[in-house]
Amino acid sequence: MADTVGAGDSFTATFIAATLKGMPVSEAHKLAVNVSAYVCTQNGAMPVIPENYLERLEKADV
Repeated sequence: MADTVGAGDSFTATFIAATLKGMPVSEAHKLAVNVSAYVCTQNGAMPVIPENYLERLEKADV
C-alpha cells in the first residue's frame, strides 16, 4: 500500500457511475473495490486509472 488518499472517493465514484450505467450492483461493487484497491497502490490522490477498469465501466448497459 502506497497511499490511501482517495480510496473512498474512488470507490464511491466508481460504484455510483457503474450503477447509473446499469451495471448489476454485485458487479459494480467488485469494480469499485478493484479501482479503490488500485488507487491505494499509487502515490497521490489522482492516479491514472488503468484502461481495463475504464473499459469495463464503458461496456456497462445503460
